[in-house]
Amino acid sequence: MKKKTILILGGGFGGVYTAVYLDRLMTRDERANVEVVIASRDNYIVFQPLLPEVISGSVELNHVISPIRRLAKGARLYSREVQSIDIEHRTVQLSPGIKPTPLTVPFDHLVIALGSRLDPGKIPGMREHASSFKYLGDALYLRNQLVRSLEEADTESDPDLRRSLLTFVVAGGGFSGVECIAEMNDFLRVAIRAYRTIKETDLRLVLVQRGERILPELTVGLGEFAHALLVKRGVEIQLGMGLKAVSADAVVVENVKTKQILVIRTRTTVATVPAGPHPLVSMLPVPQEKGRIMVAIGMEVLERPGIWALGDCALVKQIDGNFSPPTAQ
Repeated sequence: MKKKTILILGGGFGGVYTAVYLDRLMTRDERANVEVVIASRDNYIVFQPLLPEVISGSVELNHVISPIRRLAKGARLYSREVQSIDIEHRTVQLSPGIKPTPLTVPFDHLVIALGSRLDPGKIPGMREHASSFKYLGDALYLRNQLVRSLEEADTESDPDLRRSLLTFVVAGGGFSGVECIAEMNDFLRVAIRAYRTIKETDLRLVLVQRGERILPELTVGLGEFAHALLVKRGVEIQLGMGLKAVSADAVVVENVKTKQILVIRTRTTVATVPAGPHPLVSMLPVPQEKGRIMVAIGMEVLERPGIWALGDCALVKQIDGNFSPPTAQ
């Protein structure tokens, strides 16, 4: 008797923990008749809440990642990119491995947990000149960029260039942006003690947020508390300012209400917005809204039995009628 296949796309929280809990809940007979398969680009899961701490060195690199095989011991793992999803024929095509041919995996149930991606095409110059902050490599690159900026600024005689080297801009006042600039701020204010010509007052860290407050996912009180704490620690927060363009030596932001333009000279720009749907998700013939798959309360895709979605790529309605933030599911 052929085993039924539950295919999970994505190696983040949603995908990996779906496999973990399926294995815990299945009986011995179910395990004998069902195979759980994970398709993920990486063979490890990144603990996203700790990613900003990699910048400051508060945690070691191996404390931020966990091998998927160790977490989801009962699942088969394909460390490959997902190339296409055929819902009608219930197959998924994965990128080639050592053999130069793609791998086609049939499924009985499909769990889509591909998350979201930064959409640099929406902002001119972002792709070329801004650092993203989503993956492990992004955190390592950013840490090196901060050190490089301090090294250059320490010996730079041009005051304008030196000022831009010591100005750091983070676009996006959600969880990622706030945590990122907080760790950057902590790291830089400690690191400059090793540089003879750089004073703490030379540093300028700017958080740009399009909305009227940071951390809109939280209550107003918590958001205001975080805002006050960041300002107290030396972070400049620009509210109601949307990112318009990024260049190699500047960021252009616009006041959402007055349309007034502000240019911030900087050599380090970190973008945590705008987020967009995974390209494969946007092409699926399933009900979608705002780039996310519409699902019922049990995470099953509307009008598509056996197809499930969760995480950043899913639009999950709560009992009160509001839509669930991705990390609350």
